[in-house]
Amino acid sequence: MIKKHFPLLLLSLFVFIQSFGQPEKLKKLENQIKTLNDNLQYEKSIALLNDIINNPDASHYDKYYAYLLESFTYKRLFNYTKTLHKLDLALAEGLQSDLKEEVQNTITAEKCFVYFDTQDYPKAEALIVQLRKLNFKHLSIPTQSWIIMQDGYIKMLNKDYVKSEQLLDEADALVRANSPENLPNIYGKKIELYNKMNLFEKRDYAFKEGLQLAKKYNKVKYELYLHQVMRNIFQENEDYKNAFFTQKKYDSIVKYYNATDTNGKLELAEKKLEDENRKLKEKNEKYIDYILYGVIVSLLLLLFFAVRLYQTNMARRILVEKENTRIHDEIERLTQALDEKGNATLDVSNYNLTERQKEIIAYIRSGLTNKEIASKLFISENTVKYHLKIIYEILDVAHRSAIR
Repeated sequence: MIKKHFPLLLLSLFVFIQSFGQPEKLKKLENQIKTLNDNLQYEKSIALLNDIINNPDASHYDKYYAYLLESFTYKRLFNYTKTLHKLDLALAEGLQSDLKEEVQNTITAEKCFVYFDTQDYPKAEALIVQLRKLNFKHLSIPTQSWIIMQDGYIKMLNKDYVKSEQLLDEADALVRANSPENLPNIYGKKIELYNKMNLFEKRDYAFKEGLQLAKKYNKVKYELYLHQVMRNIFQENEDYKNAFFTQKKYDSIVKYYNATDTNGKLELAEKKLEDENRKLKEKNEKYIDYILYGVIVSLLLLLFFAVRLYQTNMARRILVEKENTRIHDEIERLTQALDEKGNATLDVSNYNLTERQKEIIAYIRSGLTNKEIASKLFISENTVKYHLKIIYEILDVAHRSAIR
């Protein structure tokens, strides 16, 4: 019944819908998500975006934009698998809108960023060539600056240092004029370039300036990134003393910014939200049918019920927000209970473990990844995995979460 009368409803409500100002609404949403993410309130970001994705009145472009913003949120948490999944969902929705070319180029650029961040440089370079052929059409200035920065970094890897510095300076100028809070990312690439060019004073200055900007704009992920870059450079230069102190500073920041735990809570929260929205949709399906049937009676009644529907949706969203808050509190309570239970039952002192195995367990409980543990212990990541396999067998556990 809804599908039968939906075209008439869209035609009659055209003027009503236009009054909302679509571009301004989406820009306001993007700023709201950015503010939440800057304050590490990722679950609120996902809850807000899920309201749009599950709203039957939202357009394909609205849903595309919501999925795109979800991908930004997961990328900030270094969850690139989830980021690519959200980008695919965004593309599927966006290609059903009237802005297919804009959607396609935007998703191509975002995937380029993911491949670059995961060091899949051949894929990233192929997408950069594709976007340059299109002259960065439909891409914002900040997005263009990231593409140019990546191009400069890949040139550095290919030892074309002159071209690399030229491209990084070009990206620097664009970012400085449009989004200075992201300059630490440029500085990170320049640190590596200047080190390869043996310009150590310029390298250290870039590190200092990048950290000051990261702290100024409360970009914790950039603080982590800059310390990782300098630690790796010190190790490469066999300056182990500075590598050690840089690693200690990095560890202190990690304790504050635990992306792994945040990812787990975020996915649980998102699943709860999806289930709740599905139940609400089923519960109100019959009610919406009655409203749509009444709208068809006349243009006057149609506009009247359209306003009523809008008011009802607003009230429903308020109820969903309250329910989401309750669900969030319950998730945190249950998560904390599981952690306390896990810590109480697994006492490694009861097992015959080597000092190296105990050291690795301590790092796992601190939230470090295999790659980070390998770096701290100056061993390969495969060696860490081998130690973990032995530890699992000794402790009789299946995965690292049981150790925590």
